[in-house]
Amino acid sequence: MSATTPEDRLAAAGFALPDAPVPRGSYAPACLIDGRVSVSGQTPRRDGIAMAGCCATEADLPAARLAAEVAMLNALAVLRAAAGGELAAVRQVTRLRGFVRAHGDFTRHSLVVDSASALLALAFPDQALPARTAVGVASLPDRAWIEIELEACLA
Repeated sequence: MSATTPEDRLAAAGFALPDAPVPRGSYAPACLIDGRVSVSGQTPRRDGIAMAGCCATEADLPAARLAAEVAMLNALAVLRAAAGGELAAVRQVTRLRGFVRAHGDFTRHSLVVDSASALLALAFPDQALPARTAVGVASLPDRAWIEIELEACLA
């Protein structure tokens, strides 16, 4: 049996979507209007605990890239909830923003966010990759490695 849904494709590659994270402030996890979804920033939390770190050198890339995958899985869980419980309802992910916690001299932000992009390509192989931003920031909630935002259109 081949993997036919985004969730199946992720599972076949060893990735499990968590339950959609509960907001930790006064905001909605996603906003849906006229078939367009904006997913609030998602950090790499497992069981409510942030994966903390800051990119300073190349040696930080493996941990930061893993954190980007976890943040993307959290963002996809919120997107799935906004799409009525099935990622198959997503026609196109249109925007990915990655905010990487980094020291001023770090310049490999794109390599960190590439891990998040790779999960999108895995889940939605028939979609074009979205427009993307990968920037460095000095601080994120709970000292998280990364924060991911998504925008998408539903079918």
